[in-house]
Amino acid sequence: MANMVFTDRDRIAVLADNLRRAMAKQKMSQEQLESESGVSQATISRILNAKHDPASTVVWRLAQALETSMDKLFEQPTKKFFRARLDRTIQV
Repeated sequence: MANMVFTDRDRIAVLADNLRRAMAKQKMSQEQLESESGVSQATISRILNAKHDPASTVVWRLAQALETSMDKLFEQPTKKFFRARLDRTIQV
């Protein structure tokens, strides 16, 4: 898996998981993130459910509100994490 290729769908799923983690770290709800970032709760929900591929400006606003970087929100998972994510996707 050293040469893993991430599709757009994988990238969106990684963003969703990393956004969820960043929100938990900051103890921030969707409503609070909406207030801090100016991104609608509906959009945040769609991102968290990997149903939306947001524009870079949206990701930047979320990162700023969560006191993190865009790089961290798109950080690729470890091999173990990716395998678990893939297994969940296949089971659905």
